[in-house]
Amino acid sequence: MSNRPGRLSVEHLTAGLYGWQDGPGPRYLRLAEALRSLVDSGSVAPGTRLPAERPLAAALEVSRNTVAAAYRHLRDDGWLDARQGAAPRVAAATHLSGDYAASADPFADFFRESPRPRHDLTIASPPPAPAVLDALGRLPDLMPESAGLDGGCYPSGHPLLLEAVVRKLRDDGIPARPEEIVVTSGAQQALALVAAALYRPRRVAAIETVTFPGLIDAIRRRGRQRLVTLPVEQDGLQVDAAARLIRATSPSAAYVTSFQNPTGRSISDAGKEVLLDAAAAAGTTVVEDRVLADLPLKGQEPSAPLAALSPDSPVITIGSISKVLWGGLRIGWIHTNRTLASLLRARRSALDLGSPAPMQFAAAWLLQNHYEDSRAWRVRQLRSSLDALTSAITDAGLDWRYQEPHGGLNLWIRLPRPTARAFADRAARDGVPVVPGNVFTTAAGVAADRIRIPFYLPPDDLASAVTILTASWERHRRADPRL
Repeated sequence: MSNRPGRLSVEHLTAGLYGWQDGPGPRYLRLAEALRSLVDSGSVAPGTRLPAERPLAAALEVSRNTVAAAYRHLRDDGWLDARQGAAPRVAAATHLSGDYAASADPFADFFRESPRPRHDLTIASPPPAPAVLDALGRLPDLMPESAGLDGGCYPSGHPLLLEAVVRKLRDDGIPARPEEIVVTSGAQQALALVAAALYRPRRVAAIETVTFPGLIDAIRRRGRQRLVTLPVEQDGLQVDAAARLIRATSPSAAYVTSFQNPTGRSISDAGKEVLLDAAAAAGTTVVEDRVLADLPLKGQEPSAPLAALSPDSPVITIGSISKVLWGGLRIGWIHTNRTLASLLRARRSALDLGSPAPMQFAAAWLLQNHYEDSRAWRVRQLRSSLDALTSAITDAGLDWRYQEPHGGLNLWIRLPRPTARAFADRAARDGVPVVPGNVFTTAAGVAADRIRIPFYLPPDDLASAVTILTASWERHRRADPRL
């Protein structure tokens, strides 16, 4: 689909609108959100003239009234310029009137400038565990004697940290060796390194239909690699359908998360075997993001890594201490075969010469001495906050739907209508910004009825945030009588 201004044919537009009818709410709103998503992603440029109502309705197999209502909704919101008797044109200032270029820049909603919020529900980054504060207070004691005798740069990871990461991975069931580890400045850098290394211009990459925006950003920084999306529903990744898609398209890489981000749902060991079998048949490397894997909320143990279930399969594992310990330490890692690990270490060294040495020493000590007790502490805190969040939603009488996550720290909420972005705008103005679902996807119109709320804040803060969101939701509903 061209992203240059001009006239857009019915055939090109309907190809980009695949799947728009899925989901709740009136058809015209779903169509309007799907059209807006195409503009957000850059697939349809400002100034482009859209097809007239009648031929588009025929192509989509809907009534002309549905298309007319969708166009009218976008015109009223300032997204379309329309004159009587003329085909509508995408407004020239569309991208300037809001900060939702999510597919072009998936971090736009996370880091847009705004007044200091009363409760920020956009970033899923919990505060440091108590053991972290202890480690930071005693850094001189954690530094080896040799640290003052060299340059202080350890781009490949200091041996103490490598030893700690290897021990953690072996405890998880992965038969790791130090030469198979790449230490990174968090999971985002790990994803970027892996996505660049696995880029194949003539092959697709597979990502979950809704996923961590950092992954979308990492893949797109390499170029416009074609993507196929593995189906994710409220229950998480649909394993059988995902396996069929992998076998059919033979992607160079398939990226999955544990627990699935943002739904918080998990894959059974049997489901993981199905994915691994499909990847092996397709010649696909599986990349498992395990940043949330150590935060089960239902009383079970952390799920088994894919690399532990099939040590000989081409599986890359990405991990981090950011959610259990603290993101401020900026320590993550990649586990892969020693050949690829050597290549990735060289590329990583060229970026920033390694994570800060004091943070590496602190992370090594924490991983070896306080990871498990910090993990148990974090899980208790998350369970308490999740209970407070869901109770507040129920007590407020909000007509929102969700399934409690198996793990992680996010609640994936389904609104009764596909107007999440407009509601997110209003919530931000009211001092409690949330992230709308379109930020987590590259597909037009998908997750237009979803918002994500992280639940690591103290229970009282979450209850206060829901009180404000309830008022925001009522104002949002009253603002448009068609809702």
